[in-house]
Amino acid sequence: MDTFPFNVDQVSISGKADWAKMPVIGGIKPGEFMGDGGNTINLSGQLLPIRIGGLSELEIADKIRKTGQVFPVMRGDGKPLGNYFIKSTKQTHKELERDGVPFVISYQMVLEQEPDETPTSPDLIPDLVSIFDLL
Repeated sequence: MDTFPFNVDQVSISGKADWAKMPVIGGIKPGEFMGDGGNTINLSGQLLPIRIGGLSELEIADKIRKTGQVFPVMRGDGKPLGNYFIKSTKQTHKELERDGVPFVISYQMVLEQEPDETPTSPDLIPDLVSIFDLL
């Protein structure tokens, strides 16, 4: 992920397992392992729209969330992490200028994993290139 102008300060990854609980009488419900429950990636960072930009990239990420596009995620060293969709976004606009544009935007983005067989959107590549200025 390119850190200019779409800066990511922190990444946290959490995983889960899926268990089905079986009803029983008079005891703790035993569980049966159903498989990997996938990972969740939390991204957070700050943008400085007046100094270095980032507003349009944030709008593209929100468009990807609204349309439910699934996309591949790769760690900076090239290791593929799987297919994900943007589950939620949060923005905090700080130090508003006279025209209403914030000097600082703090954001959080939650990505949730989908099975590797999930098809990705054909419109996704141009959107991702726009966000992270890969080319």
